[in-house]
Amino acid sequence: MLCRLSRPRAVPAFAAEAPQKLAQDVKVQVNDALVQFPDAQPFVDENHKLQVPTRIVADKLGLQVQWEPAGSEIKVTLKNDKKTITMTTGDDSVDIDGKTTPSPDTIALVDGRVYAPFRLIADTFGIQTQWDGSNRIAILGLDGKYHAPAWYRQAKQAQAAPAFKKVISAKATAYTASPEENGGYASLDYMGNKLKLGTIAVDPSVIPLGSKVYIEGYNYDGLPAGGMYATATDIGGAIKGNHVDIFLPESPAKASNFGVQSVKISLLGS
Repeated sequence: MLCRLSRPRAVPAFAAEAPQKLAQDVKVQVNDALVQFPDAQPFVDENHKLQVPTRIVADKLGLQVQWEPAGSEIKVTLKNDKKTITMTTGDDSVDIDGKTTPSPDTIALVDGRVYAPFRLIADTFGIQTQWDGSNRIAILGLDGKYHAPAWYRQAKQAQAAPAFKKVISAKATAYTASPEENGGYASLDYMGNKLKLGTIAVDPSVIPLGSKVYIEGYNYDGLPAGGMYATATDIGGAIKGNHVDIFLPESPAKASNFGVQSVKISLLGS
């Protein structure tokens, strides 16, 4: 694990109060089971964020839900025995455990239903998340484990193998959200995004920031078996040359078991 450089926080841009539906063919899975939505369906909004019907997803996650009117808006509280989050439609802030903070991700009324950002729920309650792009399934690992998709799209035709712009051999280390490893910014990458599985720190002269890559060759039970897709959105003072630092959403003590490993990194083509 390596200490990252201090870096400025990005200023969030607040989302529109009523998200527009960009895509409506997304499914949601909790552990090994698909979530059934009888009427209101999840969708991807114009900011490419997944919005989900609040009540149904909260019930599947075992969260208590409380609703109350707030003038012309609706206030919703979700809680379990560890966390409580309160959100109001039309508001650009959320209250987590009694602390109010600005947030680009808030609930909204869409077609008469209250929708919440998938990522906001998952991050607030510390739930493991996966995104299966091939089958367009967002997976919540309530049990803290990785899960295969519970549904597969029928392939219309054989897909060509991904095109790679470059393949390099590199050494890989791991880091966590600990402030000691992140220059005082415990949960943000260099580009201002929340640290998550799939975030890597790179030397931009070798792997440009924003690059999509596929990493294979590591051996660690906290990462997807066989290989993983990742995005280069972070840097670090000790990350030089053919070296990547892989973010792990776990404790520094556990992440230290990753050590230094040799990996193959394929930069995906456009």
